[in-house]
Amino acid sequence: MASMRFLASLFALVAIIALVADLTPALNGTGVYKAHSVIGHWTELAPASLAATRTNISEMTFPWVWDPLLLSVLSFPMSGLFAGLAIVCGYFGRRRPETVKVYIN
Repeated sequence: MASMRFLASLFALVAIIALVADLTPALNGTGVYKAHSVIGHWTELAPASLAATRTNISEMTFPWVWDPLLLSVLSFPMSGLFAGLAIVCGYFGRRRPETVKVYIN
């Protein structure tokens, strides 16, 4: 439970940083708002890792797993995808109410 809350806060931090990075040109007046996708960031940062991951997933599973399935998820805006992950992890890591019902006869 604590690990899910930690992951939720980590994903929320990444989502906020990605949103601020996308909004900065629009707020400065130097450009328009453009949401960058996860696959776009991955292509810029580590193209060899992306190619190796694509090859490994296509070889280890069916080819349709990478192209329509994972590629569509990785095409989401980075801030939206990580915000969604933060919400899911936060929901599963929430504290449940501890109600003790005592019945006295």
